[in-house]
Amino acid sequence: MLRKTTLGFLLAALLAACGTARVVNRSQYGGTIALQGDRNKAMEQAHQEMSAHCGPGNYTIVREGEVVVGQDQVARSDTDYDKQGESTAASSSTRDAVEWRIEYQCGGAPAPGPAPTAAPAPGAPGPAPGEPPPPPPPGQPY
Repeated sequence: MLRKTTLGFLLAALLAACGTARVVNRSQYGGTIALQGDRNKAMEQAHQEMSAHCGPGNYTIVREGEVVVGQDQVARSDTDYDKQGESTAASSSTRDAVEWRIEYQCGGAPAPGPAPTAAPAPGAPGPAPGEPPPPPPPGQPY
């Protein structure tokens, strides 16, 4: 029995030293990957997954961090034996279960947003009261 327990412990320790990347969801535009175990090893596998999906170097990680994926409940019971008999104290607690996830998009860097519009120069005349503002310069959104 000791041999099975030691083997099970050893196997669990080896798996914990490894890292894996699990695809959570994927679309034609990108996806989400959960990292488990050793973060560096898992990230290597995640880069392989993203390259296989989007093409080598054709993806951008847009978000990375812990995500709540459920709750864990831990129950504990302690029994004390003394001259007056036994007494038992029980407690339980609940915590958020989290995992590290990365979100990525295919196609390299995200597309830039609209260019900011320039404020009028100090002292420049604005539209007269009741008149609409002038149209934006060419290439600027309305």
